[in-house]
Amino acid sequence: MRRNRLKKKEYHTMDIILALMGVAILTFTITMIVIFCAYQSIPDELVRCFFACCGSEGGFMAVIMVAKKLKEGKDED
Repeated sequence: MRRNRLKKKEYHTMDIILALMGVAILTFTITMIVIFCAYQSIPDELVRCFFACCGSEGGFMAVIMVAKKLKEGKDED
């Protein structure tokens, strides 16, 4: 009986990807700050590509979520 009340939270793939992406962005930002403090410059192209990749990944996941919500809405009708 007690097991039924205490359900484990299910982690979905997108939740895991978002968490990993947040950790990667935080780590990358801190690393770039350290590099800037040491060398007084950062690799601009690397920064642009990294954030472009993270932005596009986030955008793709947003499109997938919107498509899922629209599909669920049509299924209910």
